[in-house]
Amino acid sequence: MFTTLSKRLTILFLALLSAGLVCAEEWMKSGLHCGQIVVLTAIPEPDYRFSGWSDGNTDNPRRVEVTKAMELQALFVSACEAQYILPVDFLFSQMYVLNRNRLKEIGYTPQAVEVRWYRVVGEIDNVTSSGGDDVLVTTGYYLSRDGLPGGQYYAQCNFPNPESERCDIVLRSQVYYVSLTGLTDAEGASLRLIPTVSDKGQLLTLTGMPVTEPATVSVFDMSGRLLWRAVSDATETMSFAAQAAAGCYLVHVKTSRLDQTLLYIVR
Repeated sequence: MFTTLSKRLTILFLALLSAGLVCAEEWMKSGLHCGQIVVLTAIPEPDYRFSGWSDGNTDNPRRVEVTKAMELQALFVSACEAQYILPVDFLFSQMYVLNRNRLKEIGYTPQAVEVRWYRVVGEIDNVTSSGGDDVLVTTGYYLSRDGLPGGQYYAQCNFPNPESERCDIVLRSQVYYVSLTGLTDAEGASLRLIPTVSDKGQLLTLTGMPVTEPATVSVFDMSGRLLWRAVSDATETMSFAAQAAAGCYLVHVKTSRLDQTLLYIVR
């Protein structure tokens, strides 16, 4: 059994058999035998998780029959992104506020200048990449919706934090959608959602959908938190299930020529 306590790419398994070699001689050097079954187990350190092997396999433990020369590496990624989403509250139907008490409970205490609020441009930037095109709107513990252009917004903090015993990581909030009233194109005039008042899980249908190109359909709660997203097949109708909790929800339909938001209620 092969194990590791390293944070990153530290499992290295080399099978030394290759075509034309005499098995007995070569495998005596490695301690393995032709056709031997080897069990590989990847064990991450705290705050990391196993993401797969270098050949794409994700089994852990993994059984390997060694029949040829091979090299396998275990890949690990930070587990913090999955464990800790930057907590943001929606207050007074008007502003997003960083919940510093919840952050402090998990060992992070950012200063106001370290909290950055971004507007999404195109697809949201990868949390670990640099040189993205999302636009920095402001810094601080809160973001007011007053005067914001329509679009998607999120908060992000870049650590390490010297007071934290957790791993170094970038924490990011949920993505929140700020809607604008009105249509950007006459194409949206025929867009309808049926019904607009539904039971939990009831099938809803968008009619009058654009047929010239696929549309991205997103469902948000009233705070702007993204709940569901799909792409239409450029037909006139599209159906989806109403949310399972009572409340009001926004349905955002977006193409290159259309940007419209509809509302429905689950009773």
